[in-house]
Amino acid sequence: MRKFFAWVCMFVLFVVIVVPAAIVSFPGGLESPEPQSSPRVAERGEGQLLRVFMAQSGEIEQLPLEKYLVGVVAAEMPARFETEALRAQAVAARTYALRRLKAYGGSGCASHPEADVCTEPTCCQAWLSTSELRQRWGLLAYPRYHERIAEAVAATAGLVVTYDHELIDPVYHATCGGMGTEDSETVWGNALPYLRHVACGFDEDPPHAGDEVVFTLAELGQRLGVNLSAPVTSGLDLAVASRTSAGRVKELRVGSTTLAGTEVRKLLGLNSTGFSWRLTEDDKVVFSTYGNGHAVGMCQYGANGLAKQGQDFRAILKYYYTGVDVGPVPGVSE
Repeated sequence: MRKFFAWVCMFVLFVVIVVPAAIVSFPGGLESPEPQSSPRVAERGEGQLLRVFMAQSGEIEQLPLEKYLVGVVAAEMPARFETEALRAQAVAARTYALRRLKAYGGSGCASHPEADVCTEPTCCQAWLSTSELRQRWGLLAYPRYHERIAEAVAATAGLVVTYDHELIDPVYHATCGGMGTEDSETVWGNALPYLRHVACGFDEDPPHAGDEVVFTLAELGQRLGVNLSAPVTSGLDLAVASRTSAGRVKELRVGSTTLAGTEVRKLLGLNSTGFSWRLTEDDKVVFSTYGNGHAVGMCQYGANGLAKQGQDFRAILKYYYTGVDVGPVPGVSE
């Protein structure tokens, strides 16, 4: 009996003292360990520093380029995507950052000129920290997903997209909704030779497909700056004035006013300029959208579809960016 009591006491001491001490001494507590980066990352670009404006804290942090890219790819593209799609995203994100890097002659962040880039997706590229990624993916999935993203960055280390030996502005969007991409001047007014309309029917099960937004006539009129609150007797006075090469709304006529499709998208908070509408019996207007994003450059869900068809990251990038090359940073030897 005494021997049994002694064993019980020893067990209790072990649980109360030894186990907590071991947990405290383990780095990160019970969190999953940080997956180790590939040695190739350190050899090709790890030393390049970016000045990143952190939107949440309002502070600027210096991050190694390749480490920054892991946070960008993880924030911008689902980690479950095909390997070649993730690699295409890594190259596009690297090109985007280097084009703005002041030390490389870039203009820096448009909204925060003291930084090279920021973490606001409406300005630069989205970015998530390690803790944010653990929260998004969960502790169990984090090591696996992080390894996939880190591999995509490491496998493409040092590679960028160029046109006529210059870094391109590799804009991208979530999904074109199967309508194809747009010419750059359709959305922003400036024509770039590598941002041309291409057909795209590769995005399978994209998010926000057929999303709907409902407005009363008063709400719609207020947002568009016209009077639509009067009773509708002969239909709603809305009409598509012109369409883009991909079939999206380029101009919308609202009464006697004509608005750009991009402006309508902004005013109404729509996912895309690919939209239609219908008037309900109770005089409400329902807008249905197709796709998500500005539709210029690489379609991310389309890139995943191409990867599923066996296309590698180079082919994916060359499909969405017309006439480009994929290779080392101009003027920097491998």
